[in-house]
Amino acid sequence: MSPADAHLTGEDETPRKPAEPTPDTTTDGEQPGSVGTASPADAASPAEISSSDDAVPADGPTPADESVPAEGAAPTDRGLTWVLAWTVVGSLIPGLGLLAAGRRRIGAVVLGAAVLALAWLAVWALRGDVLRRGISFAVDPHRLLVLAIVAVVVGVLWALIVVLTGTQLHRRVALARHQKVVGWFVVAALVAGIAAPTYSVTRYALVQRDLVLSLFDSAGDVDADADVVKPAAVEKDPWAGTERINVLLIGSDAGADREGIRPDTLIVASIQPSSGNTVLFSLPRNLERVPFRKDSPGAEAWPDGYQCADESCLLNAVWTWALDAPGYAKYENPGLKATEDAVTGVTGLKIDTYAMLNLKGFQDLIDAIGGVTLDVDERLPIGGNSERPDETIGYIEPGDNQHMNGWRALWFARSRWSTSDYDRMRRQRCVIAAVTDQADPVTVARNFPKIAKALKDNMSTGIPQSDIQAWVELATRVQDAEVTSLPFTDDVVADRTDPDYDLIHRQVDKAIEKSEKAAVSATATPDASATSSPTGSPVSGSTSGATPGVTLTTSPAPTVSSSAAVTTTKKSKDEKATPEPTDPSSAQDVAEVC
Repeated sequence: MSPADAHLTGEDETPRKPAEPTPDTTTDGEQPGSVGTASPADAASPAEISSSDDAVPADGPTPADESVPAEGAAPTDRGLTWVLAWTVVGSLIPGLGLLAAGRRRIGAVVLGAAVLALAWLAVWALRGDVLRRGISFAVDPHRLLVLAIVAVVVGVLWALIVVLTGTQLHRRVALARHQKVVGWFVVAALVAGIAAPTYSVTRYALVQRDLVLSLFDSAGDVDADADVVKPAAVEKDPWAGTERINVLLIGSDAGADREGIRPDTLIVASIQPSSGNTVLFSLPRNLERVPFRKDSPGAEAWPDGYQCADESCLLNAVWTWALDAPGYAKYENPGLKATEDAVTGVTGLKIDTYAMLNLKGFQDLIDAIGGVTLDVDERLPIGGNSERPDETIGYIEPGDNQHMNGWRALWFARSRWSTSDYDRMRRQRCVIAAVTDQADPVTVARNFPKIAKALKDNMSTGIPQSDIQAWVELATRVQDAEVTSLPFTDDVVADRTDPDYDLIHRQVDKAIEKSEKAAVSATATPDASATSSPTGSPVSGSTSGATPGVTLTTSPAPTVSSSAAVTTTKKSKDEKATPEPTDPSSAQDVAEVC
């Protein structure tokens, strides 16, 4: 009988010593080797045989037997250490512990499944761009739900395997009671170690799914015009054939003590999908006589531009005005639609979609990532205004590498009465750049639920769920491309009460053309670059985002000559550091702004 069979039957496999031969005690009359007649008293009954010292009591071994390994058990040198070691190994590599415990069939099945799962993950990670596919996964509500379910199932199965492994290992070794307690404590700790990441993955997947469903409406921007640029989601390259797409980024200061929304920050991100090169146009919120997009309700109401005698008709007041404007009553979000029409009038760029963040949410976002470090060039007041400086509650003092929480960083970005709106625009870009560059992945992961809540409560966009994957693709292109910025400061907009919007249109066109030429220079071969001609103004095509008939536009965008293009591309670093204020080449890399 094999040891394993003996273990299952409960029989002792220890070899028994042969019985000593009985001395010949025959008496006269008896033949040697014959058995004498035993008396009834000397005969052992079956009951007595079954109750001999070798028999196991019916109710199991006595406490004294606990230190003796059962038949089929490992040698006596396999004690608690052996059990604990294989329990841990079997938890890290499911199946190995079962193999060590003698459960070869189930151990092989579990180990094979674990190896196949790891191989699949390795192939997934090594095939293609991991970051791009990871982001694509993170914005897909269906995949996120599947991930949450799979995480729970895998976690439960893994925990059961750990418990089964511990059970089988304990059966192979006879342990004292206190040793068993230690062994099962380790099993419980391992199960808890599996439960914690299972809970985190499930929670994060569901939080991210809720964020995606909240931010990206299934219908998208219902007020969007029919001619806005939209990606072809079913195509391999959803942006093929799209020359430009223009996104309006809005920082609002909506609050319980304010009626409606007043955009505090307006930035147009004009993106070339083929290269990802992007130009950011920062618009002063206090522009007057703002023109609207041609044939829009705003253009009909204000044919000579948005203006008031008391100079209260500023760019950021368009939103509030449109709430009661009859022409915008048909829109679901009249303030947003009117603001988009006004921004189109100012820049000459057709707005395709938007993303808006309440600045209170921006404060929560900075707090969630652990704050940001900024350089402060001058003393900035917190609170108050030029008419009531006594309401100032404090100052942000000058100095480099100042670590700020969300509240202080928000005041750094918003403080303006001691400086100007244009300096304020520069500081806002610095804060955005700092958040992008300094966000610690570990901190972001640890505080992701807080970040998601801040975005869910304070952010909105016109991108529909069906286009999310296309925008992920575009975002990855922008991340690897050149991003320049052209703020309309005092040097560019000399008179905010009556700006030269035709000049602004030309500057926008030239800045975009310069960005597109940079993309051509980065991708063209030496022979092709030597003979390539200017691409032309991107705003002249139907998909470029330009609106040819914008109110107050009297001249088309000028064509830049080849010689001008050569001069632009051959500028030295010193020339780029001190550009002419009104030259569109003054658009700087965002990293150089701060």
